[in-house]
Amino acid sequence: MKKKFLAVLTALAVLTMGSMTVCAKSPTVGTTEAPIKTQKSSTIVAATAASSEYLKRTTVSAGYAISEVSATTIQATAVAVQNAILNDVASIASRLGNKNLADAAANSASRVTASILTVIEVKASNASKDANGNYVVTLSLPNISAGDAVVVLHYTGNSWETIVPSVANGSVTFASASLSPIAVVKLDVTSVSQSPKTGQAMPVAVVLLMIGAVGAAVCGKRYFA
Repeated sequence: MKKKFLAVLTALAVLTMGSMTVCAKSPTVGTTEAPIKTQKSSTIVAATAASSEYLKRTTVSAGYAISEVSATTIQATAVAVQNAILNDVASIASRLGNKNLADAAANSASRVTASILTVIEVKASNASKDANGNYVVTLSLPNISAGDAVVVLHYTGNSWETIVPSVANGSVTFASASLSPIAVVKLDVTSVSQSPKTGQAMPVAVVLLMIGAVGAAVCGKRYFA
């Protein structure tokens, strides 16, 4: 009787373990690191959106399902964008084959802005991996065009990896051995306006012209007076 009771308990334990859902480890908010010393451009991560907004603007290809991420994951993504992408723009430019980004990395008058287009949880509903052992996912998004500098960030459970996707008008396609969470980041280059230096001396010619103008005005007043 005792053996039968132990057998029943063992069977129940096996069934319980088999029905448990394995939760992927969520990313934590890391510490922002300094860029590489050779980088000249300034960088900035654009303001993030709410998780509901990211989900609303994103659609996924057949065989996959998407859902919202936590606010902490969005914060962690913003830090990862700075550390994994913006702190070495030249390296990302090389992977993307983007000359505009490469030139910006070496130019102190350039600014590289990273806009997080979406951060969502992606899961395979009935999709299968390809021959290389990867899931191939297409995310449709607004404000994206073929030729844009786009990087996909994927949290593996231990660290963030950068993936170079295929970019088309309104969508990106990428391959990954695992899923969730996924972020799509767009990079743009702008010029930084140069402000005049404080205390900079005015050209001598300009000073002389100003003195002459003031003198003429004073003399004119005296003459007509």
